[in-house]
Amino acid sequence: MIKSKAFFFGFIASATALWAADGTWTLEECLNQAKKTSLSLEAAKLKEQSADISVKQAQSSGGPSVSAQIGNTLYDHPLADHPQDHYRFSVGISGSYTLWDGGSTKLNTEASQLNKEAVLQATKQTERSIQESVLNAYMNLLAAQEKLRTADASVELAQAEFEHYSKLFEAGTITKKDLTQSQSSVLQKQVAQLTAQLNVSTAKTTLRQLMEVDAKDSMNVASIDAGVSSPDSLDPLPAYDQLMADARAANPGLKSDSISIKAAKKNTEVAGKNSSVTVTLGANSSTGFTGFESDRYGRQMKNGWQNSISLNINIPIIDNGSTSNKVLQAQVNEASSQVALQESSKNLENNIEKLYINAVSADMQWKAASLQVEAETEALTVAEEQRNAGALTYTDYLTQKNNLESAKVTLTNAKYTSLLARKLLELYQGKLD
Repeated sequence: MIKSKAFFFGFIASATALWAADGTWTLEECLNQAKKTSLSLEAAKLKEQSADISVKQAQSSGGPSVSAQIGNTLYDHPLADHPQDHYRFSVGISGSYTLWDGGSTKLNTEASQLNKEAVLQATKQTERSIQESVLNAYMNLLAAQEKLRTADASVELAQAEFEHYSKLFEAGTITKKDLTQSQSSVLQKQVAQLTAQLNVSTAKTTLRQLMEVDAKDSMNVASIDAGVSSPDSLDPLPAYDQLMADARAANPGLKSDSISIKAAKKNTEVAGKNSSVTVTLGANSSTGFTGFESDRYGRQMKNGWQNSISLNINIPIIDNGSTSNKVLQAQVNEASSQVALQESSKNLENNIEKLYINAVSADMQWKAASLQVEAETEALTVAEEQRNAGALTYTDYLTQKNNLESAKVTLTNAKYTSLLARKLLELYQGKLD
């Protein structure tokens, strides 16, 4: 077991090193890495092993059982005329086999197998949740990096403009106020740049921790939006009804809850079998000797050897409500499983509806933001011409520059909201499994 764990973690470490050496992580690599190193997924797989053991235990519970006994007893007769200690040694082997238990073994086995299937689906749901977290972190990092590029470009432009205005001020072409505003603009852009850098760092840390990657890794990620300039470049969204049907069919959580209900019904039947008649076939073979009074131990062992076979019938009459309580508890668990299925179904419906609306809304915002960026770019060009002609104050000019940068940020948010929503919809449809 220790060697297998060492091999597992060694493999993960080597795989991480290979990816990190390339310097850039693709979305698929991030998803695979997170699944391989996730502690929650590892815990889910341990539950799978436990469920498998439970199935084997249930299957073997109705089989024959054999046990050996060795006894050593010291005893005396304190009220006899001549009290004397005695020693008795006994050895034997016995076995039993349940001929009839009302079907409890069969039902227990079926319930355990259903529970195992439910656990397997729950593991897939855990994997799905990990993928969803990675998708969110990956898209957040891409968006943060694009915003940082915008902030970097703004700083460069502001610094170049300040240098140009410094020369104009020295030549007496502009006022001290304009130069000060230009310098202030540089500082404001640098503050925005620092904020963008912090957001990138935070996004990288979140993704790195989900993947269990060493902090030394640069966590460069590959873009997934190459050549995508508008939502029209993407595949159209499927019809909502079809999307919901696909999501329900591919959702491991719903499958797990549905199977859990079947297992709970089996357990309810099992609980009702506690008052059933049981028939057990038994066999025994034993011998022994008594010490201190005789030294003919071999003869005692031979003459004392006995074999027996028995047929036992157990008929429960009064169990103080034990069976009724177990049935009620099983029924409560069955009802809880049904409630869990309903909650899972509602949560899935809410998530799909929210993602679908986000995707549609983000597509519209993406188109609108693209047009807004074009309009603000054209407006800035006009403002620059007016500023150079002295027909526009520097304050109004800065306002126009800020409008363009704000439009670019809005465009980035809409773009990655749309891409993320589409990827998450693909995940819920099972297309990323």
